[in-house]
Formats: sequence, structure tokens, C-alpha cells
Amino acid sequence: MWTLIAKDLRVLRSSILTYALMAAAMILFFSRMENGNAFIAFWSLFLPYFYVGRMCYQEEVDGGLGLLRSLPVSPGTIVASKFAGGLLLTIGGSLLVIVAGGLAHWLGWFTPQGGISLLFISLAFPLALVLVLEGLVFLVFFTWDYRRASYVMLLPLLGLLPLAFPSLFRPVVGWVLDHITVDSWFFLPGLLLESLICYLALGLLAGRVFSRRDVG
Repeated sequence: MWTLIAKDLRVLRSSILTYALMAAAMILFFSRMENGNAFIAFWSLFLPYFYVGRMCYQEEVDGGLGLLRSLPVSPGTIVASKFAGGLLLTIGGSLLVIVAGGLAHWLGWFTPQGGISLLFISLAFPLALVLVLEGLVFLVFFTWDYRRASYVMLLPLLGLLPLAFPSLFRPVVGWVLDHITVDSWFFLPGLLLESLICYLALGLLAGRVFSRRDVG
């Protein structure tokens, strides 16, 4: 399995570096804005999301799934390598965002309201969300193809609904923000654990579905 993970990272190394440099530069530049905290949280969601999308796209273009199924490698191992690689890229992307945000804070460009501790709290929610979304992307990819998986990648656009209907979502957003500041240290570890369990469950389901799929 680790050979397959190394293969994916080697194929994606230029994309990983490009996205990482772009995200770091954008965070350092836009963290000076009044809503810099929200902008950093945005990249903590989309940077690992880009990595997983690129992984699925590259596998589709290269016909990698068909090749792997022709090798003496079990479908479960193929799926597990993708989920493990996606988790590694998610952790790496999150660390990059934290480092870039911390550098901006050290340079005096970014002073988050509520202190630097609130930054880590606000990053936990996008991390929990992106794990579930990535699991869904992989599940659809292994069930059908990248084209259908790309539709799942549009789900974060639903996050724009509060901007389109501010009066409708203002009470919900207010309740979430209140609980972030008051109860976050109690339920955030549980939230991250639940999202990780969901990610693993989606991986098991993807493995069962892919084992029954005829890949040409």
C-alpha cells in the first residue's frame, strides 16, 4: 500500500508544490484584511480538497485504476492507499495553513480576534468538514468515475448560502459562533473524531463497491 501512496505523491508533486505555494502566498497577503481569519479557514478547507480532486483526476486521465486492477493488488488495497494518501495530504495541507497563518501573526500582519487560540478552533471545523467531503468524493470516484465525483466537489458552494440569504441564516451563524467560543474545547475533539470515523467508514464502503466494479 505504501508503494501506491508514494506513487501518487510522486505523480502529484508538482501540483502539491504549486497549490502549497499559492495557498501560503494568498494567506500571507489576505490575512491583513479584517476577515483574515475566515480567509485562512477557507484555505484550510480548499487546499486539501484540491489535492484529493487532483489525485482522482490524474488517476482517471492516466487510466490508473484499470492498470492497478490488472496487477496482483486487491481492490481494498487500492482504495485504502487513496484514502490514506488523501489523509496525509489533508494533514499536510492543514499544517501548511497553520504555519502560514502563524507566520503572518508573527510578522504582525494578522491579529485574529479572540487571539491565536481562536484560529486553531476555527480551523477544526473546516478540517472536520473536509474529511467527510473527501470521503464522499473518493466513494463516488470508486463507484463511478471522476466526472461524477467532481459534482460532489461542488458541495462546499452551499457555504455561500448565508451570503445569499443573510437574514435567514444569521440566527444559525450566530448560534454556531457562540458555541465556538464557549464550548469549543469540549466538543471539537469529538467532532474531529467523528469526522475521522466517517472518513474511515466511507473508505470501507468504497472498498466493497470497488471490488464489485468492472474497470476496463
